[in-house]
Amino acid sequence: MLELLKKAFKVLRTRPLTFLSYAGQYFRFARTRFFRGLVFTEANGIKLGENVRIQALSCLNADRPAAQINVGDDSIIYELAKIGAYGTGSVTIGEGTIIGDALIYSRASITLGKRVVTSWNVFIQDFDPHPIEPELRALQMRHMAENFRPQYRASRPVPKLDWTFPSAPITIGDDVWLGANVTVLKGARIGNGCLVATGSVVTAGEYPDRSILAGAPAKVVKTLS
Repeated sequence: MLELLKKAFKVLRTRPLTFLSYAGQYFRFARTRFFRGLVFTEANGIKLGENVRIQALSCLNADRPAAQINVGDDSIIYELAKIGAYGTGSVTIGEGTIIGDALIYSRASITLGKRVVTSWNVFIQDFDPHPIEPELRALQMRHMAENFRPQYRASRPVPKLDWTFPSAPITIGDDVWLGANVTVLKGARIGNGCLVATGSVVTAGEYPDRSILAGAPAKVVKTLS
């Protein structure tokens, strides 16, 4: 403990802005830890393992009554992450995983293995949020606009939208590194030990263990020995 205090004092003296940044991060983790029992509950569709560290209460959101988010032991989720499960969707995060600036949204199922790490601006989504057909998309926009709150005039009737979100499960194996600006779309199955290069778009398909993926759409460019 004394050594830790000495190190903290040295950083404060030599790099005060770095010290304040670390102190702020620690405070946000501690604040979320204090309130997590009120928000992150199984009744709210969220189950956390032991020693899970989350930097903001806004990081996790599961629709009631059916959506689920499960976070494994020792995982770390930073404040810019947004993980949402909607309808009957589920997000499962394996132990020791570190989620940085990532958006992860499910209406089917998204599974991250153990020790997955995401870099900046990673996007993972197992469904298409809008219809391809412009007429259906126009009707969806009308529904969204009429149901948005606040509303500054009386709502107007909108024809029924007969459309469901196309979706397919996503699986990401153990020890996968998702680089900056990576997108993973519905139906992608990434094997253990893979590395996904910066800016890649991983579409539906099977990607073998220990592969390096790159490109848009992503392809296997190398197999790790």
